Amino acid sequence: MKIIESYINIEKEYQQSVVAIGNFDGIHNGHKSLIRSVIDLANAKSKMAGLITFTPHPRSFFLGGKNFYQINDENTKQDILAKHELDILFKISFDEKLSSMSPDVFFYDVLKNGLNVSHIIVGWDFKFGHKRMGNVDKLRELAKENNIGFDAIQKQTNNLSKTYSSSSIREYLSNGEITKVNKMLGHYWFTMGVVISGAKKGNEIGFPTINLRLDSSIKIAHGIYATNVYIQETRYQGATYYGARPTYNGSEEFLETYIFDFKGNVYDVEVKIEFIDFVRYDLKYENDYELKKQMEIDCDNVLNKLQYYNKNFSRKKILSNFEEIIYSILD
Repeated sequence: MKIIESYINIEKEYQQSVVAIGNFDGIHNGHKSLIRSVIDLANAKSKMAGLITFTPHPRSFFLGGKNFYQINDENTKQDILAKHELDILFKISFDEKLSSMSPDVFFYDVLKNGLNVSHIIVGWDFKFGHKRMGNVDKLRELAKENNIGFDAIQKQTNNLSKTYSSSSIREYLSNGEITKVNKMLGHYWFTMGVVISGAKKGNEIGFPTINLRLDSSIKIAHGIYATNVYIQETRYQGATYYGARPTYNGSEEFLETYIFDFKGNVYDVEVKIEFIDFVRYDLKYENDYELKKQMEIDCDNVLNKLQYYNKNFSRKKILSNFEEIIYSILD
C-alpha cells in the first residue's frame, strides 16, 4: 500500500483511482464494507483502489487536540488498512487551508484537479467542506457534472440493527465494554508499541510485566483485560492492566501486561496486544500483599476467559467472518 501525504503533483500512475473518503477511525465493519466496495470496483475497472483520509482527525483539529479521543493511533490504523488489499492511502493534512475550503473548492482542488480520481465512494452520511456544508447529494451532483463516477453506500448495521459508529466504539472503549468494541470492529481491538522500562513493581510481587505507553489520543477504561500478546509473530496469553497504579499513588498511566509462560528480555521490542475481554475496573489496595492476592484472582479469571474464547474461536474464523461468530457466542 503506497502512502501519499499530499493531493498536489500526484504521479500519473496514482491518478484515476477509485477512492473512498472518510476518517476511518477504528476501521469498523461499516468502513470495511466501504473498503470492499472500493476494491471490487477498482478491480472491475482495472484501476487502483485508494482511501482518502485526514490527519489529524478533523474533530481533533477543531478542538486543538484536547478532549477528543480516537479508536486507534495512526500507526495502528495504517497496520489495519495495509491488510485490506488497498493500493493507495492518501493521508491529507487537515489544516486551516483544508478546513476553510467550501464543498466546491474541496471537490475541484482536491478530488478533481489534485488527485484526479475516476470514481468516488462515500458513506450514506458523508459531509465535507467548510462547516460540513457539503453532503452526499452535493458530491453526487459535482461528480456527475465532471464525469466522475459516484456511489454512496447505504447505512451499515449489525444483526441487531445497530449502526456501526466510531462514536459508539469510542464510548465503549472508555467504559471498558471491549466485547462490544470488538463486535463493531469485526476484529479484536489492539495496540502496538515498543516495550519500555517500568517501575518493576510487578517483579517485586511475582508478576513481571512488559510496559507500553498508550498513545495519548486513545482513552480506554482503567482496569484488567484478557489479552493476546504477539512478540515477533508468536502469540502468548496475557493479563493486561491499564491505569495509574492507585495502590502506589501513581499519576502517570501505563499499559502493563503479565505474559503467561513467558521468560525473556523484550525491552525495545515492538509488541502487539489484542484486547479480548474486560475483567474488572481498577482498584486501590492497602498493600502489596492484598494486590498480589487480587492479581492471582485476576490471572485465573483472565485464563478462564481466554480458554473460553480459544475453545469457541479459531483465529482463521475470527479474521474471515468475525461478526457472525462473535454474536453467536457473546450475545
